[in-house]
Amino acid sequence: MGKSNRIFCFGEVLWDEVNGEDFPGGAPLNVAYHMAKDTNFDVYMISSVGTDAPGKRMRSLIGGWSIDTRFIQSIDDYPTGRVVANVSDKTNVSYDILRPVAWDHIREDGDLGTYIPENACLIFGSLACRNSVSRHTLHNLLSTKCLRVFDINLRGNFYDRQTLSTLLSSTDLLKINEEELAEVTRIFQPASAQAPEPVQLRALMGRFGIKETILTRGADGASYYTFDGRVDVAGITVPVADTIGCGDAFLAAFLRYRLAGTTVQAALSHAVLIGAFIAKQKGGCPAYALEDLDVFTKEI
Repeated sequence: MGKSNRIFCFGEVLWDEVNGEDFPGGAPLNVAYHMAKDTNFDVYMISSVGTDAPGKRMRSLIGGWSIDTRFIQSIDDYPTGRVVANVSDKTNVSYDILRPVAWDHIREDGDLGTYIPENACLIFGSLACRNSVSRHTLHNLLSTKCLRVFDINLRGNFYDRQTLSTLLSSTDLLKINEEELAEVTRIFQPASAQAPEPVQLRALMGRFGIKETILTRGADGASYYTFDGRVDVAGITVPVADTIGCGDAFLAAFLRYRLAGTTVQAALSHAVLIGAFIAKQKGGCPAYALEDLDVFTKEI
């Protein structure tokens, strides 16, 4: 994985409503938030918010996190995104993702494609493709020759075979969890449904030409796969506030370390650490400093 300090996160920006309280969220925004904790990276958010009060509040908040907001559009026709999160099961949060909303309509910006250099990193998921406007914009961005990181992030029925095929075919690094792997295997290679996870993963990687894959297992840790190698890291057990954004924090931590040139083992270990740390907090973007991780490390 080559070095890059310019990070572009494409997709949903929204408010997570949890037990009547609002938290900033959306998987790509969560990743951007955690990436921006490291001042060695220039982080850009590509999305849309409404011109309503929640949108203005969101834009101000994101700018205060040292995330570049120039590619966050403000549109009159749709409200800022909102999700109602059910945290009755803290380790398996469910979501009511409202529609239509502003991030369904991320329109092409003529300057954006040329602004993403070959040594940049573009992070995206599947949810932003539920509407044709954002889907078309993302598909065009994926033609750039940067590092393309796909956090598959399957939600509800907001995906289909064709969309997933297009996104997977444009992926350099894939992040996927056990449930998502089972679903993608069902869609693309049902004959492998009973095969061991490594067989399923490498078949998926071979089918779409994916060079690297991270398989996450929540509290049980994670594994990193290439065609000819594998790295495993055990999980960390903590008291869970909720699991919102844990996978996003994990991905950001992994990328921060790998793009800085560290080993896969070190990057994966740090990613598992910060995923556990975020599980102890409420929401996907809790306030913290990187130094707080040192304290957490000593506690576990």
